[in-house]
Amino acid sequence: MSGAGSANSWAAQVITVDDRSKVIACFREAGFRMDKDLFEHRLIAQKLVYLLKLKGVEFAYPFRLYVRGPYSPDLAREYYQYADEFSRCETASTLSPAEADSVAELTALFDKSPSLLEIGATYGYLAYEMHQPPQQAYRTVRRMKSFYSSEQIVKGVNRAKQYLFVPTDEEKAALDAELEEWQRAGIRSMRH
Repeated sequence: MSGAGSANSWAAQVITVDDRSKVIACFREAGFRMDKDLFEHRLIAQKLVYLLKLKGVEFAYPFRLYVRGPYSPDLAREYYQYADEFSRCETASTLSPAEADSVAELTALFDKSPSLLEIGATYGYLAYEMHQPPQQAYRTVRRMKSFYSSEQIVKGVNRAKQYLFVPTDEEKAALDAELEEWQRAGIRSMRH
């Protein structure tokens, strides 16, 4: 994951207008008009930015793990201080094609669901920031998010894995070979 470890270092980081503009551009791309007075919107905002950051979209906002998952006080200050810009999605900033693709993929997988985003972002933090093995990260999420159903936890973790997993060339080749085998089997069954 590019950006995950280096972007979240504990060194002092400078939050710029460009960071805020990029967040607003991401929200606009996601069709998310933030209302800072709604807890769910604040949760969605934090988790969207964090998951995008894990995916490699560069933001200077540092995140730490809190009760409701990864959270950045610096990002919170921004959306309180510039609430009108966030709610109107006003920015001259545009996203690169890769950034827009990351937003589209995130939005398609999580559909701006606060619970799935909270679970997925928490799993991402544990697995990618704290480098916990997948099973340990899953167990930790289950323990931390026991107020969610097992089904919600499985969905959130699986969507985070789907969003963040970047297969190696060997894994891609193995997946392609398996897919070809399934396609041949399907064609054979259609002939009979």
